[in-house]
Amino acid sequence: MAETFTELIASSARGTLTEQALETLQRDILSGKLKPGARLGVTELAHTYGIGTTPIREALSRLLSKNLIVATERRGFRVREMSYEDLRDITLTRFVIEREGLRLSMKQGDDEWAASIIASLHRLRLLVRRQQEGESLGGPEFDDLHQQFHASLLSACDSPRLMSLADNLYLQAYRYRATMMDSWTDPQQFIAAHEALANAVTERREAEAISLLEDHLTTTLRHVYEREKNTKTD
Repeated sequence: MAETFTELIASSARGTLTEQALETLQRDILSGKLKPGARLGVTELAHTYGIGTTPIREALSRLLSKNLIVATERRGFRVREMSYEDLRDITLTRFVIEREGLRLSMKQGDDEWAASIIASLHRLRLLVRRQQEGESLGGPEFDDLHQQFHASLLSACDSPRLMSLADNLYLQAYRYRATMMDSWTDPQQFIAAHEALANAVTERREAEAISLLEDHLTTTLRHVYEREKNTKTD
């Protein structure tokens, strides 16, 4: 049976509220406002955010598929804990996905694709250079431009699923990367790494580009968990 106009409107409104709940919860998880391991009660969240329980529950289901939260034994949810093992798994999987996306893009990408990489790099470079020496890199604008740069590298792969997987893994790594950026105060080093990667990719130097990508993706793992990693390997 076809939905009535009233049912369609209600469904649309519910969808809009779900998107709102998803965006808000995801933002608070990634920013650390909702701490790793924090309990996510549907009723409590609905009260906190002023959104109905149904959109909250639907948003939590979507966050579960993004691996930003975990389900508990009592049919509840918690923010996913952060650990060296988790970041190592994210990094490995991300490299496998982005390596293939990079190969496809370098094979198929045209001048417009190459120009989009240079443009993304330029916007990121300008923002970073506006920050004073000694200040931590970060902020919403920085995060957006950084994500856009990485997406531009893969944008000629012609695979929406691959792009979606890469985007999801980028978000999963975000909480760890934010920890690193709090203590990383070398803007020149940051830009130099991205320039080297962009140049290798746009000039189709595949082996070099993939090597630089691997090194770049493992930077967070090295910086955030260097001491723990050394302890585990002693």
